[in-house]
Amino acid sequence: MADSPFTTVAVLRTVADIAPDHPVLRSMSAVYWRGGDKQVEGVLYRSQYFDKLVAWGGGEATANAARYVGPGFQLIVFDPKVSMAVIGREAFASERSLREAADLAAADVTVFNQEACVATRHICVEGGIEAADRFCALLYERLGVRREFASEIGPKTPSEVREAVDGLSFLEPEYRVWGEYDGRGLVVHSPEPVDFHPMHKTVNVVPVDSLIDAAAYATVATQTVGVYPAHRKAELRDRLAGAGAQRVVKLGSALSGSIGNPHDAMYPLHRFVNWVVDDDA
Repeated sequence: MADSPFTTVAVLRTVADIAPDHPVLRSMSAVYWRGGDKQVEGVLYRSQYFDKLVAWGGGEATANAARYVGPGFQLIVFDPKVSMAVIGREAFASERSLREAADLAAADVTVFNQEACVATRHICVEGGIEAADRFCALLYERLGVRREFASEIGPKTPSEVREAVDGLSFLEPEYRVWGEYDGRGLVVHSPEPVDFHPMHKTVNVVPVDSLIDAAAYATVATQTVGVYPAHRKAELRDRLAGAGAQRVVKLGSALSGSIGNPHDAMYPLHRFVNWVVDDDA
């Protein structure tokens, strides 16, 4: 966990109990200090000690890490990402298809209770306001379901989200809200993406005239885009890629994928090591 000083130490101590002589364990150390401490970082972040610096965090954290980059000392950045989904008109062909789309979307929203970057935070629905409202109601029902990687009741809605949603609740009918702040889930229907960061099982639903219009909301900060129905990925992927999105999947598959695949528009495992060639040519 990037925000926990204890998890890495606990993992290493567990591995030490199982295989104390394993080479991976013997090559690892875990030390915690508060980011931005020049007395620590000015000494450690040097090419004579390390080849790579892997940084995860917001603009301030990554900018601080970039100060130490130099010859022989490379920076690999995992900056904040936001994932989204797009729902085509086909979802409204029947009650069954609409419930299927809502359940698949809820599965993607609630990945690790929306703590993961692959968790959907914004959903564009192809259709009018009434269609989006129907989807929102069903989506809210499915957010409060226990899943393999989600709790029935997650952490309560943080204060910054509550304050923003409280303000929007006075703007009906343009903005509508389903749910409470109890961790079961919260759905906010708005005419355009909200300007706050949805978190803790909070999802923003935006109606669009076409899925092509939805692609305009993707940016370089967009990681995963779930599409329903899956066959409509073909018409969207070029526009999504051009806008900066890095991954397109069928709805409900945000957590799928294979180890070693591209992540955040790069092959991070390849960048974690130095490549040395013994060339006989």
